[in-house]
Amino acid sequence: MLPALGRNGAPALLARLSGLRWAAAASATREYGSVETNLKFGPGGRSSVSPIVATVFGSNGFIGSYVVNELAKRGSQVVCPFRSTENEAMHLKQMGDLGQIVLLPELDIRDDDSVKAAIKRSNVIVNCVGMRLETMNWTFKEVHVDWPKKLAKLAKEAGHVERLIHFSDMGADLNHTSVRMRTKAEGDKALMETFPDATILRPGDVVGIEDYFYNHLIYQLTLTVFAPVVETGSAKLQPTYVPDVADAVVQALRKPESMGKTYYLGGPEQLRIREVYDLLLKTLRITRDDTVHLPAWAVKAMYKPMDALRRSLPGLPMTSPLATADYVEECLRDKVVPPGALGYADLDINPAKVTDGMAIEPVRHSRVGGYRWGDMATVAKDVPESVRKYYNIKQ
Repeated sequence: MLPALGRNGAPALLARLSGLRWAAAASATREYGSVETNLKFGPGGRSSVSPIVATVFGSNGFIGSYVVNELAKRGSQVVCPFRSTENEAMHLKQMGDLGQIVLLPELDIRDDDSVKAAIKRSNVIVNCVGMRLETMNWTFKEVHVDWPKKLAKLAKEAGHVERLIHFSDMGADLNHTSVRMRTKAEGDKALMETFPDATILRPGDVVGIEDYFYNHLIYQLTLTVFAPVVETGSAKLQPTYVPDVADAVVQALRKPESMGKTYYLGGPEQLRIREVYDLLLKTLRITRDDTVHLPAWAVKAMYKPMDALRRSLPGLPMTSPLATADYVEECLRDKVVPPGALGYADLDINPAKVTDGMAIEPVRHSRVGGYRWGDMATVAKDVPESVRKYYNIKQ
């Protein structure tokens, strides 16, 4: 049972602000306020009470955690269903005020009752569930098509869900040769057919401290024998910074006109895959380039045995979502914002670059010699000559 959030229920409000969730739920009936209203109780920020009660599926994932933080710091109550251990979800509790974050363990997206319990008191649903690797338990179709279709159906039947925001991928296309990209598009279509007022967000490759993009490229460049680059690496990408992606959820909720629309979330820079590798080599201060350009068929042949092994065994360590035959198919096509598509500008967001500033900071921590070695010209006088010589540092 979740706390009541009534507009006029003073007893429930006082109990809510004091963190007595159960008392609040027992003292009043849940009254849904409009998501778009500016009505808030409290001093503002995370200590206020907004009319939003949001269920975030995939809440303890990379993007989901940032979405929870953005919603909670604006006074929204956030329900966080999860199927992992509690240790992997406890960081979410610190993102909101007392009683703002409600953890629901043992989520099973195959079980309708489990999903209904997670959304029964929410007027907003955000779906961040997705997968980059097929496993022995889950296929792309089950997660990207069957799940969004089910979620849309249950949200529609609930009757009190005002907004449904679904995360897809910028490369989603019904005719894509990548199964992941194709099922993403199929899931978007199935969701919109059932819940036409849903908002779909299609981000490019998302960059952040815990990302699945820079981090796995760094792994290829630093810990493997060589880093395979598909063909010439000329396909274009439009990566984006994760706080901007999370902010897009809040901005979409503020705009009723975003209902039924699809937004492509791409950063201000278009980079070729080869340029991304070069950027990381420079930032990591790696002088030896271990990248090897290979034809697509050769890279797929190299990855297919591991793909088959992964689908028949429990989770394997050191598995990279960039080291699959399906990802090779993604590398053969541009993944950029289509001309004329809705994007960050339509959500009043000025996205950050991913090649400098805070977005590139996590990469610096993996530098050869440590975080500060890239700036040693300013501190070289304090470094012994033997060390300067070894690292080729000049004063």
